[in-house]
Amino acid sequence: MIITDKKLIEIYDNWQEKLDADEWYFSNAFESISKDMSSESAFNYIPEVIYILLNLYEDYLIWETLYFLIDLYRIAETTEIHPTLDKNWSALREHIQKYEDSYSTPYQELKRFLRIKK
Repeated sequence: MIITDKKLIEIYDNWQEKLDADEWYFSNAFESISKDMSSESAFNYIPEVIYILLNLYEDYLIWETLYFLIDLYRIAETTEIHPTLDKNWSALREHIQKYEDSYSTPYQELKRFLRIKK
């Protein structure tokens, strides 16, 4: 799993300090990536976010990133499960289950949004 978008990776660098300075840091940072995306480019960006999620070990970061993933699906205007998400769904679920807040709220919203039963 390779994350290729340096801008996405940089969002997580020194995130606590950035968040202390701006309570909307994550919203603004993710929006800076997605604001000009077409529906196709948003759908094609989903693997980047899946790979990030699998490599995050902080509940708050997972929470924020799951909401970014949901936003990408809204921009993509689809509930089609991206092949990368489909392939990694079990691993993602197992990873996120370790983080109670993220698992109970944004993960469940993602499942509902995509109509995933498993």
